[in-house]
Amino acid sequence: MGNFRYIAVDQKGKRKEGTLGGYTREEVGVELRKMGLKPVSIEPIRRKKRSWKLSEINLTPPKVDPALKVIFFRELSTLLDAGIQLVEAISIVQLQFDDKTFQKALGEILVFVKAGHPFSDALAEHRNIFPGFVISLVHAAEMGGGLDQILTQIAVYIEKEDDVRKRLSSATSYPKFIAGFFAVVLAGVMFGLMPKFADIFDSFGAKLPASTQIMIDISEFMSSYIILEALVGGGIWIGFKAFKTSPGGRMFLDKHVFKLPVAGHIIHKSMISRFAKTLSVLIRAEVSIINALKIAGDTADNVYIKEITDNVATQISHGRSLGGQLAKYNNIFPVMVSSMISVGEKSGALAIMLEKISEFHEADFNAAVDKLSKTIEPIVMGGLGVIISIIIVTLYLPIFQMSSAIH
Repeated sequence: MGNFRYIAVDQKGKRKEGTLGGYTREEVGVELRKMGLKPVSIEPIRRKKRSWKLSEINLTPPKVDPALKVIFFRELSTLLDAGIQLVEAISIVQLQFDDKTFQKALGEILVFVKAGHPFSDALAEHRNIFPGFVISLVHAAEMGGGLDQILTQIAVYIEKEDDVRKRLSSATSYPKFIAGFFAVVLAGVMFGLMPKFADIFDSFGAKLPASTQIMIDISEFMSSYIILEALVGGGIWIGFKAFKTSPGGRMFLDKHVFKLPVAGHIIHKSMISRFAKTLSVLIRAEVSIINALKIAGDTADNVYIKEITDNVATQISHGRSLGGQLAKYNNIFPVMVSSMISVGEKSGALAIMLEKISEFHEADFNAAVDKLSKTIEPIVMGGLGVIISIIIVTLYLPIFQMSSAIH
């Protein structure tokens, strides 16, 4: 078995080219005939040996810009709405993208769909690009119809999710830059400037103020044990990563992340908005409430939330109500949320009520992010200013004392 590049013609004599993997040469010919193509040539793809470059090493699965996925689903929806068949629509949309990872994935999806497999199964082969939420919605549309409308909903959902990430990144990027720059400056002071001041003070033989002596002692300790500090810092970082990836550690962090000062409130609002929006879209697509809950739990990217949604889904399968079960977890789902869901269940407008919950918490989230971006900058700058002032006063206080003594 291997990868083969083929050239074939369809029933109208139109030339087709592509690749198929995981087959023998004979099996590739059979697959092409199943797709209504007549093979012209089937050649194995031989990989060229080349040396690896450090910049090419990537330990994580390649990611695709959400904007590209939004374009893909929007244009695919438009083409399907215009009456174009799915295979032809994917072929048309695929040609626009320059991103190699996305283009390769779409090429493989196209081959999969041409072979007669469902579109949702083709997307499921690339879960690093298309999450379970997308796959489930497409599968529901394949079962119940209206794929073009579902694809539009997917595009809107991905677009909003990307906007949330960008807003959070924008609110914290400048403070991160300032803090990083200050850390570099502080390291220069402690490792470069402070030892020189210590030598100058020693040459005078004067008794230093306690604050200055403490700063010099800290500088000398940091300079003398820099390797040990690096090892300790690396050990702490590796230990935290190991704790974060362990089941118990991940559960602990995900359970307490909502209690973080300032950030916890924002993360909480974002989670509820995403959960309600996902559940609303899935219910509108006629996905069963149990499966919808499990998918919504997955999209939360929080194992504690997933545990809650799985428990709630189990209880619902035994005939209990969604609102009543969510009310048990009022530390995560406020009373207003569970009450509105209960009203939606009783009135038969659960999807609409979930949409209202999402909109409310999304507006609350946006207001909190705007407030954060306006308050965090002066707080960071003020804090750094205080630290810099302390360092300057500590360094120059002995100079002022010696100057007064001379006079």
